[in-house]
Amino acid sequence: MSRDLEHQLNPEQWEAVRHGEGPQLVLAGAGTGKTRVITHRVAWLIAERGVEPWRIAGVTFTNKAATEMRERVEKLLGGSTEVFLGTFHRFALRLLRRYGERVGLPRGFAILDTSDQLAVMKRALEAAQLDDSVFAPRAVLSRVSSAKNRLLGPAELERESSGFFEQGVVRAYSSYQRLLRESGGADFDDLIALAVRLLEQEEELGERMRRRLRYLLVDEFQDTNHAQLRLIETLAGRGGNLTAVGDEDQGIYRWRGAELDNILEFERHFPGAVVRKLERNYRSTQTILDASGHLVSHNVSRRGKKLWTETTGGDPVRVYRARDEADEARWIVRTLRGAHDALSYRQMAVLMRTNSQTRVLEEELMRHQVPYHLVAGTRFYERAEVKDVVAYLRVVRTPQDNLSLRRILNTPPRGIGKATQNTLFQEADELGHSLWDVLRLERFGGLSPRAANALRGFRDLVLELRSCSAELDLGELVERILERTGYEALYRKDDDEARARLENLRELVSAAQEFAEDYGEGHPAFLSASAPPSSPEARSAQGSLLAPSAAQTAAGAAVAVPARALPGSEDPESGDAPASRGPLAALDDSGEVEEDDPLTSFLDYVSLVSDTDALAADRGVSLMTLHAAKGLEFALVCVAGLEDGLIPHFNSVSEDEVEEERRLLYVGMTRARQRLMLSSCQRRRVAGRYQDQHPSPFLDELPAELLEVEDGTVPAIAPAASGVYTYFGRAPHTSSAPRGEPPDWLRRDGPPRTPRPAAAPEGLAADLPLERGQGVRHPTLGSGVILDVEGSGENAKLTVFFERGGKRRLIAKYAGLRPR
Repeated sequence: MSRDLEHQLNPEQWEAVRHGEGPQLVLAGAGTGKTRVITHRVAWLIAERGVEPWRIAGVTFTNKAATEMRERVEKLLGGSTEVFLGTFHRFALRLLRRYGERVGLPRGFAILDTSDQLAVMKRALEAAQLDDSVFAPRAVLSRVSSAKNRLLGPAELERESSGFFEQGVVRAYSSYQRLLRESGGADFDDLIALAVRLLEQEEELGERMRRRLRYLLVDEFQDTNHAQLRLIETLAGRGGNLTAVGDEDQGIYRWRGAELDNILEFERHFPGAVVRKLERNYRSTQTILDASGHLVSHNVSRRGKKLWTETTGGDPVRVYRARDEADEARWIVRTLRGAHDALSYRQMAVLMRTNSQTRVLEEELMRHQVPYHLVAGTRFYERAEVKDVVAYLRVVRTPQDNLSLRRILNTPPRGIGKATQNTLFQEADELGHSLWDVLRLERFGGLSPRAANALRGFRDLVLELRSCSAELDLGELVERILERTGYEALYRKDDDEARARLENLRELVSAAQEFAEDYGEGHPAFLSASAPPSSPEARSAQGSLLAPSAAQTAAGAAVAVPARALPGSEDPESGDAPASRGPLAALDDSGEVEEDDPLTSFLDYVSLVSDTDALAADRGVSLMTLHAAKGLEFALVCVAGLEDGLIPHFNSVSEDEVEEERRLLYVGMTRARQRLMLSSCQRRRVAGRYQDQHPSPFLDELPAELLEVEDGTVPAIAPAASGVYTYFGRAPHTSSAPRGEPPDWLRRDGPPRTPRPAAAPEGLAADLPLERGQGVRHPTLGSGVILDVEGSGENAKLTVFFERGGKRRLIAKYAGLRPR
């Protein structure tokens, strides 16, 4: 058995597998076979060392990873085993199901899921007499989760809290825990924290567990938080047989509580530990490894390793500088289609920093009928907040749209509760009219004055939006909806999920603005044909750019017809664009609209986009965030949006945060096996308006000799050479800089890039008064005002409201703030 195992491993892996007694840390670089080390070590311990399977436990972070490890071990051993291979939470749950009463848990305690936790937190805020418009339930839950991950109860958290918001969180935390106890439940963070408390306060039980559990293996050690580290220390003991496998260069979950120091200071936690490195890569070409390795070497918080592979060389890393996000999407899709001759779409992925970036790319993929699917995400137009605002647009167009009206009646909350809604629905059913008729005619019998006033307020809001729609273009109308309904204020909070939702809504403004511009210029915003708009394949026999196919006609599919193909417009063959259509046509109370008005066309377009699930039948190209890509690999990878403010994200202020963003890009780059593409935009539309973008400073950290740069921002002066693909009359521009020299646009594109603030005391401007109301300017967040100051000097904690980024919590010496 031992010889068979050894033949399946390289020398470094084999040394880690046959490690003897005591702790060891295996630093496993990307694609070096860390899972193989864990599974083969389990098999070796059982088959060669004679260790009873029930004395071995392997823990990881996801059920998927645990299942994969279990299947590999069973295959190696030729059958099922009693080895525990599961997540941290499953291990803690097993322990608490048996001994939980010793830490106050009832025998049949329930585990609250996310929605349950949110409901309990809302009740906790109410019990603590805290306003949920100030103390957003999700934001408070996030703070409570962070405290539990640090093993801090309400009393411990109170000792380190200052300021109005932090003290409120402590009160909510106390109330939340009381409600959990009363309901006999626990949340996921409690499972780890209570398991640690159990093993530490019940010394005899802790010792018994250590005698029983002889060998502990931990996967993805760089992602452990403080509570998980304490659980490991308690189970393994300081000199126990612990094998920890991880890679500090792939530590990207600090925002979720992970502490990189756990792996950087492993020997301090586990004295006498042996440290081994796995550097032989089995995934990527040497070019990809050299480029990504050179990037991550700029980090200070790392142990260091140099990945290599027996397959030398490889295609250069392609870098594209796009004019805007639409040009970027066209280049990406054009490149994916070009690679489709050699690779299937399932072997390709496009990675982005934020979910809101997918919208333009999704539309371009569908325009060219390239199958795709979103990984760990929701299609742009299917995201709840986007669907809400689209429902408002549908009601503005047609108030009798009962489905949309039901969706937005109390969204965002406006005091129209379930009982009021049920009364309204019943009245409509009895009259045989739409909900809008009941609202318009004020059939509010039996409702309290407060409920009736809330309904009148909603009705007046719809009438106001319908009235102003005659004067606003599409993008402005969406902005007005966000403002008047309260969505803008609702999601402008110090909460990651709220910020993501607000980014999606601002992207919807951009989508509407783009559609309005295309509509006015006579360009369809969505083409079902895969050919470019100017090609004859996209025209019908009558000259329309988008004639429905027979199948579409039979299915009754909605098809957006460009303005220049409408009766009375210019001949589509002439190439003359019609004049701009101007503001939206007025809408009367009957809800009737012109069939070809921009709002109707946009809503038909959104419906068509949302109903294209068939395009993902074979799953196709994977679209996902960089965080979601961890652990995956593809033959071809494109990382889009390499711009300062996206990656590194504008929330990344301290050097530690910037280093994590660099690791995040490293993770994305090392997902590629054969081909790697990177792209950025010269400008990007944000909330309907173009904003100049600087290239990500990480691009400057890539070795120029490994790059092949194409600059789409430079127009072609002469006709494209034969064989060079042109798009809308412009040929791709390839940098003429000799290999080995940085391309010009990497050095001096646009205005000088503002250096990111350094983690040094000089980051605090000497002439900056640290006081409430002081106007400030941030390098990426723009103008803002200080709302609160905790402490003094360079270590002061500042709460600042920025025009572009909402409320942020910053440390003065890292913030890079200047007086405004």
